Amino acid sequence: MIEPYTDKSSSSGSLLVNASTLSSLTLDWAKEGYQVNIHAIGDLANRLAIDAFEAALGVLCPNGNAHKCRDKHRFRIEHAQIIHSDDQKRMTDLGIIPSIQPTHATSDMGYAESRLGVERTRSEAYRMRSLLPLGPVLGSDFPVEPANIFEGIYAAMTRCSPRTGLDPSGGKNGWYPEETISLEESLKGFTVNPAYGAFLEGKAGVIGVGAYADWVVLDEPLESMDIEALRMVTVRETWVGGKCVYRRP
Repeated sequence: MIEPYTDKSSSSGSLLVNASTLSSLTLDWAKEGYQVNIHAIGDLANRLAIDAFEAALGVLCPNGNAHKCRDKHRFRIEHAQIIHSDDQKRMTDLGIIPSIQPTHATSDMGYAESRLGVERTRSEAYRMRSLLPLGPVLGSDFPVEPANIFEGIYAAMTRCSPRTGLDPSGGKNGWYPEETISLEESLKGFTVNPAYGAFLEGKAGVIGVGAYADWVVLDEPLESMDIEALRMVTVRETWVGGKCVYRRP
């Protein structure tokens, strides 16, 4: 963390990789043609990840089209959980893809504010709507959280626990509801955006000619469901490569 934890002033957490090593590794792997994805949770860890990506892009894209160069590398931050507002802007300017787990916010919401303080939580933590321009990749971090995509969609849309349907106060307003996203934005986050983030656009995340024939069949369209019903959705059929590999009894 940039500043110590609110409930433990003696600790700011720890780095697993120091800043100079992180920067050199990022550039070395990117030069070899690998897509670099850095795991970062705290706001200092995210800042150093952004620093590393910014430095690498400065070398990799010295004079050319910056947007085209960023699209070629598609640098990502895994979790992107607590990001200083200055660094949120830098991520947008650099086109860094955030890979976010909506259920982390709803699992942590009971204690996160006591650890981070109100202001840091309000402006930095568990951003979703704030990062929409970057096409965030949404996921579960399974097995840390259940792999159920519908729990993730519910958490993203409501900022309430998929298990209880409630926010930390026991209400339905949602935890920092200004960061909720819509059903359409959530679906993109679990389909189209991950495909782009994995260089699989047109192949994954869509149903179309030339794409992998992977899909699930539900009992009714998500758009017609009551939002609370999302927590209980079960899959009727799962198709992979055009073949039915699961059918609900």
